[in-house]
Amino acid sequence: MILKLIPVASILLLTACSSSSGYKKADKIGVSQEQQVQAEKYTQEKNSSMSMDAIASSNNECVDNFNFLRQADSTQYQKFSLDYIKVGTGYKFLNVNKNIMGDDAKSVYTMKLDMKLDALCNKVNFASYQIIKQKIKELGGI
Repeated sequence: MILKLIPVASILLLTACSSSSGYKKADKIGVSQEQQVQAEKYTQEKNSSMSMDAIASSNNECVDNFNFLRQADSTQYQKFSLDYIKVGTGYKFLNVNKNIMGDDAKSVYTMKLDMKLDALCNKVNFASYQIIKQKIKELGGI
């Protein structure tokens, strides 16, 4: 007799658990399922739009910081770009004339160009940091 009741009892239990009552279920923090679905939809839309607008890294920190300054509409971008062009022109001059330059002159000129490029990249990095710092400060009022 008990063996006959087990299948019937299990069917009744499954039916009772699967049927929906007229009440809305709420999660642990008291948010309705409808609100949860809306929040998830909003998050997915935000994430999909953010990933489309993301700029790929060049794997060169200096170039990435230049790109960041350009995208952030920094007033310093133009000056730093002109300085970068000057350093690039210096490297071009070095490559064209390296075979006819003396070893000491070539070495000194190369070191000077490397120092200028490193200094410029550090300035661009600092300017990028300042922009981020300002953006964080703007979020402080929220």
